[in-house]
Amino acid sequence: MLFSKNSQLILRYANVFKNKKIFFSGNIQDHLPIYLSSIKTTLHISRKNNFYINQINTNKIYIYYNLLVSKEIVKNYNTLIYYWPKDKSEAIFQLCNLLSCFSIGTEVFIVGNNLSGVKSAIKILSKWIKLNKLENAKHSILFSGILESKTTFILKNFFKTHIWENLYIKCLPGVFGYKNIDLGSKLLASTFSKNMKGEILDVGCGSGILSAYLLKKSPNSFLTMIDNKESAILSSRETLYANNLKANVILSDIYSNIENKFDLIISNPPFHNDLKVSFSIIKSIITNSVKYLKRNGEIRFVVNKCFNYDSILKIKFKKYKIIETTNLYKVYQGLLN
Repeated sequence: MLFSKNSQLILRYANVFKNKKIFFSGNIQDHLPIYLSSIKTTLHISRKNNFYINQINTNKIYIYYNLLVSKEIVKNYNTLIYYWPKDKSEAIFQLCNLLSCFSIGTEVFIVGNNLSGVKSAIKILSKWIKLNKLENAKHSILFSGILESKTTFILKNFFKTHIWENLYIKCLPGVFGYKNIDLGSKLLASTFSKNMKGEILDVGCGSGILSAYLLKKSPNSFLTMIDNKESAILSSRETLYANNLKANVILSDIYSNIENKFDLIISNPPFHNDLKVSFSIIKSIITNSVKYLKRNGEIRFVVNKCFNYDSILKIKFKKYKIIETTNLYKVYQGLLN
């Protein structure tokens, strides 16, 4: 079994965890929670992930799927192992929720890649935990400490509101567009016209900015919004509510929960998987879109100008072209007929 560098650090202390009741949370990228011996283990995940689909509620591990945890969920656990994500604001959001629920005296382990900013955990959590470095190897760090005081968690305080084109865009930490409105999203939105109608699918809706703008500009359209992160689903719903708009918002790992076909698919897809550049998601969006488009359907997506997707579009679509460009981004359009 191949484990991440972060998990390899945890494994060095495997004997420590044998007599623990462990609650895993954060950016876990492998099956370590299943294989690490303990009295009891729960894994908390907040994104649509088939990684553990066959392990749900088995004898080895219990999966808790939700954006947030509660005191009731964690009350029988004395150890938290948290995998630090690449986004510091997301880590603060998640840890504030977690530490508000665990009992004083809980043993806390935090592991992360050096490039993720995990070193800042010592200062960020200093009010509640005195963290000590246990291990530093293979560009990852493992900290540990005892929870000494409780945090207070209020969900609404973590929403950031951006105002753009007379729209209120609501966004939680860790959701794309949290820090600012992405220039790529603005470019893609600029290609939307008043006469757009029919059924439209927003893949990777994030904060909901694209769908909100499209609904405002073209009220005769019917939007379905999908994302694999619970925080994005909640952000999109809050954006719709704030602007008195309606759409169908679905948790889905790309097209995993989609059955209908659409007139148009729009997307501002990511090109990173955690801290690594990865084109697998955008390739999957393009390649599989033909299964979810109607006969005269269209896909329209924005990417960095330096990336070329002509070869994929050429195979799947009868016509394709770049319909808008800047010095940083370009918008592709693919037509089935």
